[in-house]
Parts: sequence; C-alpha cells; structure tokens
Amino acid sequence: MSVGQSATLRLNELANNLKAEGKPVIHLGGGEPEEKIPRGAYDASSKKLNSRLVRYTATGGTADLKKEIAAYTERNYGLLPAAKNIVVSGGAKQAIYNFLLAVVDPGSEVVFPAPYWVSYPEMVKLAYGTPVVVRPEPGRLIPEIREMDKHITSNTRAVMLNSPNNPSGMMYPEGFLRELIAICEDRGVYLMMDDIYNRLVFDGASAPNAFSMSCKPLDESLIVSINGVSKTYSMTGFRIGWSVAGEAVSRAMTRIQAQVTSCPSALSQAAAAGALAEGDAFVKALRTQLEKKRDLLLGELRKLKKVSIHQPQGTFYSFPDFSAYEKDSEKLSGLLLDKAMVVTVPGKEFGMDGHLRISYCGPEKEIVEGVDRIRKVLDA
Repeated sequence: MSVGQSATLRLNELANNLKAEGKPVIHLGGGEPEEKIPRGAYDASSKKLNSRLVRYTATGGTADLKKEIAAYTERNYGLLPAAKNIVVSGGAKQAIYNFLLAVVDPGSEVVFPAPYWVSYPEMVKLAYGTPVVVRPEPGRLIPEIREMDKHITSNTRAVMLNSPNNPSGMMYPEGFLRELIAICEDRGVYLMMDDIYNRLVFDGASAPNAFSMSCKPLDESLIVSINGVSKTYSMTGFRIGWSVAGEAVSRAMTRIQAQVTSCPSALSQAAAAGALAEGDAFVKALRTQLEKKRDLLLGELRKLKKVSIHQPQGTFYSFPDFSAYEKDSEKLSGLLLDKAMVVTVPGKEFGMDGHLRISYCGPEKEIVEGVDRIRKVLDA
C-alpha cells in the first residue's frame, strides 16, 4: 500500500525552511490562526505543569475535559452527550482515523465530496478502505445531493463531510445535509461530520447541526461529530481533538486508541478544558478578525484579471479558480513560489485541479503583499 505525503504539512515545512534561510517568503498556504491561545488554556496548563504531576490519563480523556466537551456540545448542538459518548484524541486527525479504523472493513467504500481535505483519501486507504470521491459540476464547489446518492452503494460504510469546508470555506446547505442524513439512515451508513471549523462561520450565519436533523437518539445514531481546539481556539500545537458518537462506536474508537497512543497528553487536555471553560469571547473575537481578513483577501483577489471566486462562508481558506491562467495547479503553485516567493497549496491536492488554496489566517500585510506579488506574476 502506497500512502502519499500530506501536501499542507510539506508546504508548511518548506515555508519555514525558506524563512529560516532568510528568504522573503510569504506563506498563504497555512492552516493555523496567528492569535495567541486563550488565557484559560494558558492558566490551566500552567497550573497543571506547576503541579509537576503530568501522568497518563484514561484512554478516552480526562473527566474534566469530557465535562467541558459535553457542555460545549450542549451549547452548540443542543445535545448533552454522556462521558461514554466522548473520546478525546491527539488532534481531530487522530479522531477521524480512529473512526475509520472502527467502522471500515477491508475493501469497503468511504464516500466524500470534492474538494476534500488532503488527508481523507490517504486515511481511508490506511484503514484498508476504498475512497470514493463525488465531484461537483464545473464551476461549483458543492455537488448535487443526487450525485452523493448515486455514489452511496451497498458497499459504502461511511460518508465524510467537512462543513464549512477545507479548502473552499463553503458550507453544505441545510437541505443538502438533511437529505444526506435521510439517505445514510435509510441505508445504514455512518455519516462523519468533520466539524473542526463549525464555529468559524461568517456573516451572522451558523453551521447546520446534523444531530438536530436526526430522529434517532445518540446511542442509535449513525452520526459521528469530530471537533477539537486547534482551529477555533488557535491551539494547533496542543493536539487535542474529540469525537461525539454512539456508545458502541465510541467504545471501539477507545480500544483502538489504547493500542496506538495510550491516551492524549494530560497537559494538553488541561489546556483544552481551560479553553472550553473560558466561554465564547475568544471564539467571537477570532471569528471577527477572520471575517475581516476574508474580506481583505477577496478585495485583493478581485484585482486579478482572470480569477473566479466563490466567497468563503467560514474557515480561513479560499479556493479561487486560476484555471484561466494555468489548469495545472501544481505547476502554477510552483511558479508562484519560484517567481513571487508566495506559498499556496495546489487544488489538485484537494481533488480539484485549476484551483489554489489561499489562506487568510496570517497577518493582514502579508495577505495584501502576497496577492500583489501573485498579480504581478500572472497579470504582467
């Protein structure tokens, strides 16, 4: 089995290396906010560290963090999960992989739409599953529900949906999600909701709540929600994610994790609990800053002559179509790095060539200068 390297991590490393060499590189391909961590996270982790007792925890997470996750879920989903329904992991990525290992049989299919997060196909392969990509019609970033329906077969074990979406920033409409849940429940297929960006939604909107669209109680539900503190709380380096799911799936995920990493970091869990306990002020401020940066980026991108733009509804990514300049996104990304010293992520890595993922989570001046450099290369 051949597993590809993560393009986003590779480009992060490249950007850091270029900066270390003193090159004037601008990184518009990144995936972490520049804001400092919440005060609650700092205080809680400092208290834990000062105790000088940082030990193993229960495999599925500490009682304190599970309590905060349950409260967070009740506030944001209208659902109060029990501790047995929550599994804390070393980042949302591990939570997704735990889920895939728990439900995917060798050769069975996992369906997800393009554009998709770069790791989805490789993670499915690592679980010995077959990734099935549903592509939207040209000029669109969300497929029709009939296309999703067509690709869900008797061999499908799970559907994965990331909304708002990395790389596009688009949200799947409520009607789309409601129909997809009905299809999955009718056919006994799990629906994994990758909700890592679900509170970074702009223009006064909010992300549709999958749990509210199901008539099944949590322990009978086929919906699995994945979340974490990396994006919403600017805590990428703490590596804490979690899942909320029925008891049987959660128990399987816990057993898998026990054999892989034993448990998440006690120090990181303390920090995550502190962040969640602090409340919503940090998230609201971050969301406001990101919405401002989104508007700044879009204004700069519109200065390019031949770029097609879909306005991101959330996250801190945009996915403009550069195919009028160059259909090969890998070639275009390489050109911009070579000629403009700007790092972008090729759309090919997300299943849609011709696009580039351009982030707006960095400093405003770098957003402006980065796009200006791109314009000077492409519109020269």
